[in-house]
Amino acid sequence: MKIHKASMDSLTSGLTIGVTIILLLSGFIPVFTSEFHLSNVLSPGPLYVMPFAMIIIPVLTFGFSPKGYVIEDDVFTILRPFKTKNYPLSDIQSVTEVEKKNLKGSIRTFGVGGLFGYFGRFRNSTYGNMVWYATRRDRFVVIKCSNGKTIVITPDDPAAFVLAYQTTVGK
Repeated sequence: MKIHKASMDSLTSGLTIGVTIILLLSGFIPVFTSEFHLSNVLSPGPLYVMPFAMIIIPVLTFGFSPKGYVIEDDVFTILRPFKTKNYPLSDIQSVTEVEKKNLKGSIRTFGVGGLFGYFGRFRNSTYGNMVWYATRRDRFVVIKCSNGKTIVITPDDPAAFVLAYQTTVGK
């Protein structure tokens, strides 16, 4: 099984580190205030819930971020810490490496835009609605499915990924 890694670029890494630190620090500020009392933990208000919410956000975001891609047998798999995502190769019509300019102006309609990557639902004038499983803002591969779905991924070596797909399906 060949795993095509999905590494974060420097912008994504910086955003991830910065936002995670801010979330964790802002979540624990209430703990250090004079109004925080352990005796009130049994009937928590917003002051007591905030630290947990600020921890859950980066944990969930990390859990659904792509870590790599695999093309094997008859399945394309997106590797994520919490749950892998599988697409049958029979549903894939084309896999092409595209330049960054083709995805310029993409708007995030629902998803994550920088914390551990760029994943979720996006839209632009060239491809319409798309589902991204990306970790960087370059090295794009666009996958068109027979059901009209467009998937965007960012393997570290896009040409090797496209070649692996072509070799696997015999195109």
